[in-house]
Amino acid sequence: MASRGNLSLPQLAERYHIRDIFGGSVAYFSSKEGGKSDLRAYTNSISCHELHLISSGTATVTVGDERMELHSGDLLLLHPFQPVDCSFPEDTETEGLLLEDSFYQQLMQLDGGDAPLMPNGGTEPCLYHLDAAQAAELSGIFQQIRRTIHYVHIYKVEMLRSLVHVCLLFVSELPYDRSLVTPDLRHKQDILRIFFFLAHKHFRQERQIGFYADKLSITTTYLSRVVRELTGNTINNYLNNLAFEEACTMLRSSDMPIGEIAFSLGFGDQSAFTNFFKAHAGCTPKAYQKENRQQND
Repeated sequence: MASRGNLSLPQLAERYHIRDIFGGSVAYFSSKEGGKSDLRAYTNSISCHELHLISSGTATVTVGDERMELHSGDLLLLHPFQPVDCSFPEDTETEGLLLEDSFYQQLMQLDGGDAPLMPNGGTEPCLYHLDAAQAAELSGIFQQIRRTIHYVHIYKVEMLRSLVHVCLLFVSELPYDRSLVTPDLRHKQDILRIFFFLAHKHFRQERQIGFYADKLSITTTYLSRVVRELTGNTINNYLNNLAFEEACTMLRSSDMPIGEIAFSLGFGDQSAFTNFFKAHAGCTPKAYQKENRQQND
């Protein structure tokens, strides 16, 4: 029988030994690394938004009056104070995000604040059945958010906000499968949303504005104007910042040779990657890798 109570995000993280948390705003959890699968089994309802992906195994969840059997690839969305009863076998593996409500509301403002990024739950269950590719893609976004939580950077808050926004946009498009882009797009916020989604998905290999304009069926001039008008940033800067952040992560945490990292990020050769990285970091990839590995030793 689940006990009742409402825990804040930091309290929940402390109770369930969640180590990947940024302030009281966002946390990543994984049952494979000591975290509980059934975060609401103790509290019954919690004061944050929850995205819960079943990586393997099964689970039984009752939301309101509806009982559901969850399987590998299922994504459950839960909202603050939504009463839930959970039963997760010990061998079930899950991962996901916890988002404090004010942090989530700030993300909504990026879309004009006129529609939630996640469906309103109420007492109704909100469940998606992801195929293997979708589940792997969502898990990859989770992992990038997790890495950024521990990343030391002056713009860390902005980076986290952007990544979580991408994650929620991914979820918001799931009911429509892959029909994200149509010739009828006119609203600037819609264009920006889909650009963010496409940029996160393709920035490793595609950093030319023409690629994204073609996907959106609009001109490069109009796409550039929309992105600059709504974000104050250029498309080139946005895509290059994504590539730079990913390069830093790979140099810190991967054993891949620098040449392979350059290739994985779409650079023609290691020299081009070195020049790109030095322009952003003020040092070569090799020097950055050496310094950060010494700090971690």
